[in-house]
Amino acid sequence: MADADGDTTKAVSDQGISLVGFITALATSLVVFGIQIGLFLLLRNKLARIFKPKTYLVPERERTEPPPRSPWGLAISLFRIPDREIINKCGLDSYFFLRYLQTMLVIFIPMATIIIPILVPLNYVDGRSHSFSSNGTNSTEPQATDNLGRTINGLDTLAMGNVKAENHRRYWAHLVLAVLVVIWVCGVIFAELRIYIKVRQDWLTTAEHRLRASATTVLVSSIPNKWLSEEALRGLFDIFPGGIRNVWLTRDLTHLLDKIKKRDAIHKQLEEAQTDLIRMAKRKQLEKREKDEKQARKASKSHRPTKGEKLERQKQEDAAAKHQAEEGEGVSSGDQHAVPHDIHDAEDDIQGQKRHPDAPSKGVKAGFSKITGGLGKGVDGFLGGAKYLTQGIDDQIETTNGFVTIGMPQGGLAARTSTDRRVRLADDDDPPRPPTQGSGRFKQSETEDRVMGSSGTRPNQPGNVSLISDDERHAKESIEMRHFGNTTRKLDNMDEMYSNVKARWYEFWRPPAGGFTSPVPQGFESNEFPLGKKTLGQTLKGIIPFMAGEGITPVEYASPYNDENAEDQDGTAEWEKWVKRSQRPTHRLANFEWTPGWLPGLPFVNKKVDTIFWCRKELARLNHEIEMDQENPERYPLMKSAFIQFNHQVAAHMACQSVIHHVPKHMAPRIVEISPNDVIWDNMAVSWWSEWLRTAVAIAVVVGMIILWAIPIAFTGSISQLDSLIHTFPWLGFLAKNETVWKVATAVAGVLPAILLALLLWLVPVVMNFLAGFKGAKTGTQKAETVQQFYFAFLFVQVFLVVSFASGAVSILEELAKDFSSITSKFAAKIPSAANYFFSYMILQALSVSSGTLLQVGELVSWYIVSRIFNNTARNKWTSNTTLPSVKWGSYFPVYTNFACIALVYSVIAPIISIFAIITFSLLWIANRYSMVYVNRLSIDTGGVLYPRALNQTFTGLYFMEIALISLFFLQTDENGVHACTSQAIVMIVATILTVLYQLLLNMSFGPMFRYLPITFEDEAVLRDEAFQRAQDHRLGLVDEDETEAFDEEGLPSRHDSGDGSGDAQGKEMLDNKRSKFNPVKGIVHAGTWAVRSGKTTYNHTLGKAGKGIKAAAQFRNERRQKDLEAQRAIGEALYGGFHDEIEDLTPEERDVLVQRAFVHSALRARRPTLWIPRDDLGVSDNEVMRTRELSEHIWISNEGTALDSKVRVVYGRAPPDFSELDIIQL
Repeated sequence: MADADGDTTKAVSDQGISLVGFITALATSLVVFGIQIGLFLLLRNKLARIFKPKTYLVPERERTEPPPRSPWGLAISLFRIPDREIINKCGLDSYFFLRYLQTMLVIFIPMATIIIPILVPLNYVDGRSHSFSSNGTNSTEPQATDNLGRTINGLDTLAMGNVKAENHRRYWAHLVLAVLVVIWVCGVIFAELRIYIKVRQDWLTTAEHRLRASATTVLVSSIPNKWLSEEALRGLFDIFPGGIRNVWLTRDLTHLLDKIKKRDAIHKQLEEAQTDLIRMAKRKQLEKREKDEKQARKASKSHRPTKGEKLERQKQEDAAAKHQAEEGEGVSSGDQHAVPHDIHDAEDDIQGQKRHPDAPSKGVKAGFSKITGGLGKGVDGFLGGAKYLTQGIDDQIETTNGFVTIGMPQGGLAARTSTDRRVRLADDDDPPRPPTQGSGRFKQSETEDRVMGSSGTRPNQPGNVSLISDDERHAKESIEMRHFGNTTRKLDNMDEMYSNVKARWYEFWRPPAGGFTSPVPQGFESNEFPLGKKTLGQTLKGIIPFMAGEGITPVEYASPYNDENAEDQDGTAEWEKWVKRSQRPTHRLANFEWTPGWLPGLPFVNKKVDTIFWCRKELARLNHEIEMDQENPERYPLMKSAFIQFNHQVAAHMACQSVIHHVPKHMAPRIVEISPNDVIWDNMAVSWWSEWLRTAVAIAVVVGMIILWAIPIAFTGSISQLDSLIHTFPWLGFLAKNETVWKVATAVAGVLPAILLALLLWLVPVVMNFLAGFKGAKTGTQKAETVQQFYFAFLFVQVFLVVSFASGAVSILEELAKDFSSITSKFAAKIPSAANYFFSYMILQALSVSSGTLLQVGELVSWYIVSRIFNNTARNKWTSNTTLPSVKWGSYFPVYTNFACIALVYSVIAPIISIFAIITFSLLWIANRYSMVYVNRLSIDTGGVLYPRALNQTFTGLYFMEIALISLFFLQTDENGVHACTSQAIVMIVATILTVLYQLLLNMSFGPMFRYLPITFEDEAVLRDEAFQRAQDHRLGLVDEDETEAFDEEGLPSRHDSGDGSGDAQGKEMLDNKRSKFNPVKGIVHAGTWAVRSGKTTYNHTLGKAGKGIKAAAQFRNERRQKDLEAQRAIGEALYGGFHDEIEDLTPEERDVLVQRAFVHSALRARRPTLWIPRDDLGVSDNEVMRTRELSEHIWISNEGTALDSKVRVVYGRAPPDFSELDIIQL
């Protein structure tokens, strides 16, 4: 793309590119390709964190086998990886992207084997030119031209334009092959859509996927006020099979979200400032120690310590820091126990609320929300939950970016072992858990709780009744399968069902009297507001845009901190012994609230404040206000949307395909398959009219970018032409007056255009992503789909059309406006000229992109340069260590779709482009396959919904190929100047019309199944669910011997033969204890990883096949681990060892605990972040914790599990204190 956008006239200069010139350009690219591939092969076995992190730094079930060390073994292993494994470990998005590249190979390989042997000889033999030289100087023949006056030489001699006029009958071969290309591409796309539907349906109906909240939850928008209550929605949607399980009404929490974002920024700023202060004090102490030792040596006339002695001291200090971190010792203040670190905490919270309904509500607020405190979205759903680490490390801190392992904590929680996994239901005698948000806070009323969705998890049950009884559990009546029938509202007067309002003669808009009244929702009371009648002013405010918002009731907050000694004025602070007050971290504060945060502080304009003192007060204030607001969500107005979870998956898909409301556009659109982590909560408050306006603005901006993008591109090109700039702008003449200045200007002019161009090209997908969010996308999937549409349109116009026409989009539009009838001749004249440019473009992009993808240049720079400079806090280092690269599919897919379209356009006009297409897609398939399997980890999966759109966008290449051939056929003449190919043009016109009709019919037929499941799958899915549940019960030891025998009769073995004789003993032990503890080593053994046909195959795919594979894989990994990688591998084992990260690892009761708050607004689930600062041996850190506690109880600060090494670098040995195991469970 960079080459295409950077110089649109290059297509003209490449016209007739010589074979020597092409080989020279190719050789240069091959050198770069070889260097990057060589570095990759050299480093991939040494830097596991960069080149194969998915072999250890992900949960067990997502880990892949380490690739062979030899290059040939690596290549072979890439081809042998089953597609099912890619689907299970990488997701449908990765699988379908790789399948798209594979599909392009399926299209172009047969085309190349048929088209090139036929058309290349027809084009070259007895053609207009036989010269492969770009200027014809090596040939005695005169310079040849086609009938449009274009010079033909170089690789053009193999193209369609080289056919002589007297050989015009040869164009019938081009026509026949073009029609065959259209038929072949249409047939392949048809087959791919069928495969897409089959694979997606299998994936949606797996037992594991059906357990997730996303499989049964629907987002309903544009709900009328009359239906905007939980009771009304339950009464409306319970007509679908299985009934309703949960209802979450959404509220406009924009104000609260703004507070949370501000708190996160201040928390990050304060954490960095506190860390800097502690490190500054330690440096001062080391400087003083060195000075004192120097004076002591001078007084005693002793020698300076040797290098070995210095290293020994550093080693001892590093060991002390390691011990301090691995013991997990430290002090903490402000922990309100708001973070349920595992599922047992969440269960205890729910049970405590039921036994003590008057206690402040904690619920599962922390649940699986995104980790706050500067971790960002990239951490969510990815980072495993380790409380304490159990592996050894080597002594190189840089290898792990500050990570050190920690052992068993003294006097704290023991590290989780294989026997600690226990399904524990709280007893009545258990005391209630501590309140979540401090004193003075109250539980919302039952009505308010129902509005926010909590009570929706306990339909038809009083608040103090357990979620599920023991009888139900032993009878295996799963919570997920509870059935609630359809309900109707009570009617006291039958006359209320009829409308007797008579229409007057001029009231043409009224229906005739005697009809039925508009449907009335359940629980509707005519005198209730907002469900009742509104005043005229309220009605107008609800209709007119920008006036529909409801005000937020103001609240007076108590003072959250103690002003006494807020700035350490007593002189007893530990930091004062080492650091002057003037050396403390400071920043400049804006004088006005409306001042943008990105503006730099200016002297004499912005006041200077102490960062720590100011941030402490602000963080305490925001923590207090946010927690109070979270306990009073009724202050915020309801939005006209809701998340509705059904008990059955088929009900959710039926609800999306049904006509729900009797008024058009009400309760629409409806979206299914929404992950709670994929919801863009910032856009949930966007109203319908705002979304329409935003969409119009976003489309206008994209169209403007497409049309006007040539202007900034041309500007970057003009910078390199200093002579022209000086001639155009005489005031720049001073650059040429001084020789030194001229040399500097020339050097800058050579580098600056490339930098500006790279920046402009990097900005395009960033701007597209911003516009997709600005448009009002409710989910990340919708956002990716929008970016895919916008970015493909931009790329196709800028990379193909603008380059082909060798002018900007504005110039093209101006020419067409002057003479629109000339579009065919202009298109026919320009398109063949750019063919040679795209030969170079595709092969160069393939070589550079594929080798760059393997080498992971960005990750190398980030890990070894950026992280060491900017990651100074324990949290930043932990995040950097545990965040794997991801892919933004919305901007990733269009680049390769554009390659396919360009190759299709020239597949008949310049047949040899098929060779370059095959090379391009082969290299990109290999590079991306390696990256998906061993490097990238995607926390959110769209379910492959981008694949059908990519296939539909590929039709663009077919259309432009047909249009180009139509134009060329119409312009071809015989030796007498008479149009000779009109018949071929007419046939292509018919083929184009048929192609359009075919695509329309294809999408009309397949469209409904791109997203929704047919009901024919439900019965089979239920059978797989039952088999899966039996396998899970057997695996977790929840069946007795009698049930095990029945289990055998149904085709599922009673025990898993591990091959080492331990299966019988393990099976008896599990059967003896019906609530046996979960073995994390077996956590990767997941039942039903794919849609299987029977209970027997379900078992074979889980307990049998996976168990044997796990044993072999673990043995293989242990044998291959090297000492230089032990420190890195310890991170993965520590973060994910002993924790269940998949929802199928949980019992139905535990799943229900999580699902209860799954779609509660993220602003209501955001928890108080921890100030995680390093501990030092001077006592500065401990003193800072104490002074923070004295200032306010609303700040959570801790220095547990961190320390400073001999070089005053922060090291850590655990996850942040505010990390929750529930964060890694994907719902």
